[in-house]
Amino acid sequence: MELQTVGEISKIHGVSTRMLRYYEQCGLITSKRKEGYSYRVYDGPAVKRLQQVVLLRKLQIPVKQIRVILNNPDAAAAVEIFKMNIEKLDGEITALSTIKKILQNFVGELETAVNVNLNLNFLSDGSILEMAGALSLVQKNIRERVTMEELNHAAEVLDKLRNIRIRVELAFNGNCGEAIALYEKAFGVKCEGYGGEEYVEHVFFKVGSDPLGEIGMHDRKPGRECVYGDGVSVSVGLDSAEAVQAVYEILKDGGETIVAPEKTYFMDCYCEVKDRFGVNWILMY
Repeated sequence: MELQTVGEISKIHGVSTRMLRYYEQCGLITSKRKEGYSYRVYDGPAVKRLQQVVLLRKLQIPVKQIRVILNNPDAAAAVEIFKMNIEKLDGEITALSTIKKILQNFVGELETAVNVNLNLNFLSDGSILEMAGALSLVQKNIRERVTMEELNHAAEVLDKLRNIRIRVELAFNGNCGEAIALYEKAFGVKCEGYGGEEYVEHVFFKVGSDPLGEIGMHDRKPGRECVYGDGVSVSVGLDSAEAVQAVYEILKDGGETIVAPEKTYFMDCYCEVKDRFGVNWILMY
């Protein structure tokens, strides 16, 4: 068999390149480098091994168990794993059969009540409750059973995150002083902070009472000039459509209108404008 590239293997066997790398990391398959190739390839034995892995995964055998089966010459180990999975499937089949029978009973109850208001008393029927008593709450698409230790750790991380403050910081190329004058006029605020002789070191102003509504500004020094992109905008919620229009008129002076003030399905007044310094603003009410 000719050597096959990662892309060819992925296309032929329907396995993503990411999954191929994962199988390699787990020691299930191996690739090699061919002289003159800049990428890895798979030989005949590796392809055959991958076919075995894919088959076992389709049979819902976990990767850890597949590694034991393929790397252990003792057939008894494979038999034990297959028996374990058969037992698990038997339990699932029994549960699914019970669910099917209960649902069929529901259909039978409801079909006799066509054109009659829905009455859910049948959900409290003793025979139904007895059948459902053997069922457990189904959990699907979960990586593994989440331990209490993991949940407690996640809770601790979330508690720490609640104390984090996120603030917008705008950088300018030596013209921060001009930006201060523009924003003070636009938002009716007074900037606080400190500046240097040539460059503004750090100032900030607040828009509204929201503690997250603080915007910081400073000048970048030569050699560290900033370039604004279209992927980031400063979003400001104002208290009226008139306020949106007024701020927009000031910011668009020397700048560029992206979206003129308008009523949308999600806001009474919304606009986007890039000011003369290249800062993108979203104004809304």
